[in-house]
Amino acid sequence: MKNIKFSIILFAVSFSLQTVSAQNQDLPAGQELVRQLTEAYNRFDSEKSAQLLNLAFKSLDKFSPEDQIQIYKIAGFVAFQNGNTGLAVNHFWSLLNIDPTYSPDPVMTSPKLITLFQKTKIEFLKDMNQRMLQLQTSEKPVTLWRAVLFPGWEQWHRGYKTKGTVLATLGMVTLGGFLYSVTQTHTNRGRYREANQPEIIQSLYSDYNSFYKRQYYFAYGFAAVWAFSQIDLLLWSRPEIRMNSIFSLFNPNFSKSTSFLLQLSIHL
Repeated sequence: MKNIKFSIILFAVSFSLQTVSAQNQDLPAGQELVRQLTEAYNRFDSEKSAQLLNLAFKSLDKFSPEDQIQIYKIAGFVAFQNGNTGLAVNHFWSLLNIDPTYSPDPVMTSPKLITLFQKTKIEFLKDMNQRMLQLQTSEKPVTLWRAVLFPGWEQWHRGYKTKGTVLATLGMVTLGGFLYSVTQTHTNRGRYREANQPEIIQSLYSDYNSFYKRQYYFAYGFAAVWAFSQIDLLLWSRPEIRMNSIFSLFNPNFSKSTSFLLQLSIHL
């Protein structure tokens, strides 16, 4: 009797697992789900669309950004058609978080939906602009003490490693040459003044004069490197942290290829 009961339980468990497995196999995944969702919406099959949307939102993170856009778009359209304008706006807002440049196809979309989407887009871009302004005003001012102390240091700190290394090397060479020339000028001047023999005096004076000129050459060289470093920081080697911070305000998967959006020129 125990064996019979155990066999019945084992059969029931096996049957349940097979049923669940078969149901999971019937569930569309990824692009296939989005394709079926699009077809159901185009056929005006509201029941099928709602079912597929529920499945999509349960595992939304597994979809690509392009598929997420399509899911949010159809969800917004369905919500609007059901009279839930607020929910439709929320879905459109989520879509714009992924791609602020997106606009529905005006040929395939009803004018009422186009109007609602574009109003949402305007509000979204206004909010984006406000967040950017808040971020810019809240950022700490860029400290330039590294740039003042030594050329190339601030470039290295901002991430321009090659340029920072080159400028720092040139700075060390010219500054080192200047300091060496100054010490040699002082040393050779003392030797020149203490010399008594004419032929030695001429040789020592030549050495003194050579180092005397070099100290100015190296000083001018260091000044040129330092000045170029300041100009470079103002024009070319600007901090990149601000752009990354702006992108992260909206979506961690936001594409940097849309950086032109920071101009916030709205074309509707």
